[in-house]
Amino acid sequence: MNDAQTPLISIKNLQKYFPIHGGVLYRRIGNVHAVDGVSFDVRKGETIGLVGESGCGKSTLGKALLHLHPPTGGTVEFEGVDLDTIPTQRLRELRKEMQMIFQDPMESLNPRMSVGSILEEPFIIHKGEHAFDTAEKRKTEILRILHEVGLPASAYDKYPHEFSGGQRQRIGIARAIALKPKLVVCDEPVSALDVSVQSQVLNLMVRLQKEMELTYIFIAHNLSVVKYIADRICVMYLGRVVEDAESQAMYKKPMHPYTQALISAIPEPDPALKKVKQVLEGDVPSPIKPPPGCHFHPRCPYTRDRCKTDDPSLRAIDGNEKHRVACHFAEEILAQSAGANA
Repeated sequence: MNDAQTPLISIKNLQKYFPIHGGVLYRRIGNVHAVDGVSFDVRKGETIGLVGESGCGKSTLGKALLHLHPPTGGTVEFEGVDLDTIPTQRLRELRKEMQMIFQDPMESLNPRMSVGSILEEPFIIHKGEHAFDTAEKRKTEILRILHEVGLPASAYDKYPHEFSGGQRQRIGIARAIALKPKLVVCDEPVSALDVSVQSQVLNLMVRLQKEMELTYIFIAHNLSVVKYIADRICVMYLGRVVEDAESQAMYKKPMHPYTQALISAIPEPDPALKKVKQVLEGDVPSPIKPPPGCHFHPRCPYTRDRCKTDDPSLRAIDGNEKHRVACHFAEEILAQSAGANA
């Protein structure tokens, strides 16, 4: 199997539960099922979009696969190495290959450190694993990285509060790419930015991906943003992936009722274009006690008795392994949707 076919990272039945304690003795009385059995592969150079409503487990999944939140169950393999089975020191060494861009750069950048110190930190932590073993060499490399992300050399001595939101996010990106990683998890990196700045940051990320052969897991709730940058999209609902497909196929022919509702809610720039919006009834169920069967059945307009008892697994539709859906009646629902939009 060649490099293009071998997964860079393979996630199998990943689970992350957070314990709930209560009572007089503060015993464990339950769990928050933040990530509940997620499986997918990410290939080198690919961009996977993770989308869904707030609280569906996207950010927790991103942190769990990097072991920033140690998983409760399942496995994460990075280049064939099971991250659960390696010593802490070996995991620390692999950190330089797996980096993260956080949603709010003001929260993730130390306000007491200059930009130069922030960007020097990865080289100091991983000292001996790169060629920048002196302060002078590190400064030269940091100035090069600042130029790569579109910031002037004068940024080196400044502090995070002296920059705009878009500039701070560029600093976050610079920190993430400093050690030339293979995988970058992007946790809603443009959601806190103005729309005009969003496009600039996205274009920067696309350029860096081509130049550095980066692989992205791009977490977002804005499907328009994901459509622009992602090769493949995984739609999450209540800790699970309910649809996994190539980007164009997902937007052209969504098969899960939840995906259909999300895409129907995307605003259209053409006021003359008529679009039928699918409004979901009710609220997202609690991840503390998810519904039995299909987690989406309390809000699904196509619910049947089987949905309330049988948990659907991700399955290929019409033998197409590139488009998988966790729905018992996906083919029938797709036919009904096509007829309604005809």
